[in-house]
Amino acid sequence: MFSAPEGTRFVLPPEARQRAQLVEKLQKLYDSWGYARVDTPMLEPYAPSHPRAEQSFKLSDRDSGVLSLRSDFTTALSAMVETYFSQEKEPMRFQYAGHLLLAIKNPDLARTREFTQLGLELIGVSNARADAELIHLARESVRAVGLTPRVELGNPGFVQVLFDLAEIPKSQQNSLADAIDRKDEATLESLLTTFSLPHDLYKVLKAVPDLYGGVDILAEAKKLTPWPEARAKLERIEAVLAEFEDDSELLIDLGMARRLSYYTGITFRAYTYDFGQPLLGGGRYDGALMPYAAGFGIGLERLLSALPQKGARTVAEVITLEDIPARALRNAGIWVERALSTDVSEVKAYAKKKGILYLLSEEGLEPLGDKTVPAEYLRLLEAQDG
Repeated sequence: MFSAPEGTRFVLPPEARQRAQLVEKLQKLYDSWGYARVDTPMLEPYAPSHPRAEQSFKLSDRDSGVLSLRSDFTTALSAMVETYFSQEKEPMRFQYAGHLLLAIKNPDLARTREFTQLGLELIGVSNARADAELIHLARESVRAVGLTPRVELGNPGFVQVLFDLAEIPKSQQNSLADAIDRKDEATLESLLTTFSLPHDLYKVLKAVPDLYGGVDILAEAKKLTPWPEARAKLERIEAVLAEFEDDSELLIDLGMARRLSYYTGITFRAYTYDFGQPLLGGGRYDGALMPYAAGFGIGLERLLSALPQKGARTVAEVITLEDIPARALRNAGIWVERALSTDVSEVKAYAKKKGILYLLSEEGLEPLGDKTVPAEYLRLLEAQDG
């Protein structure tokens, strides 16, 4: 008997319905900001230089070529831009939604190998206003699904400048950046002692993990950093914050230092309360794949995990013997099942067994239990009759 491969699973009706609703809400939000929907092929030429080459499923093509299954959207979108929009001079806004597949189970995604990601890319412009637009949308994405957002933003370029000023070898930077990003102060101090650093640089690098909090943390950081190159990175954050009328849901984390070779500017992660993992993340990656580009991705599975577990309906609210009036209810988003029998007693027995709440027949809409028919449902039917 067929069973889902390890790291994949079947999505059953209640969750599938909820997933579709979340995707629709987010896509409508992005539509309203002018982000055009695009899609990319699930099959790609295999490239050892791909950022997820070691995690990709590799396939043999019939003509002896090597293909891989899509494991990352940003790389695919950069190929699309290079192919179709290389001469475009104006900023481009794209949104995407679809499946990604990894040959290696991802521990950050509940050890799954197949997951759904939505995201945005703002391409062809690099300034504080563009950064702020994406942070606005990150915050609104969390709010659109009914959660309260908290967005942490930083600038890995700040840490990179400090490394360069301290002349830390490139081969040693990733381990230091990882300790800073994880706020692992013991490991960071141990690593820093292996270098002969000037006291002022040692002091600020050791302090970076603690440079976290409200907007006033930038003033504290400036006191520690007299170097113009480092201050320029802090000023970029200030310029982004100036784009917000209300920055109460924003926090500064100058210890954001992941993927220094990829992210070149503002990065951010969005959280919600009582859920410890980020719901989305992204930032600016000028020059990594395109001259000017920034974006973020949302893992749909993680978003679902963060939502309160409600008893979502798994069956219709209404069963109908009448096709024409049922349209008014369906057009309002009400789940209406069409009866497959014309025997009223048989339909009622079926509905009771399934837990369907109301029956729509030529007599009108009637309750099948102790509930009262919602007045809004009756108004919809009356409006159609009128």
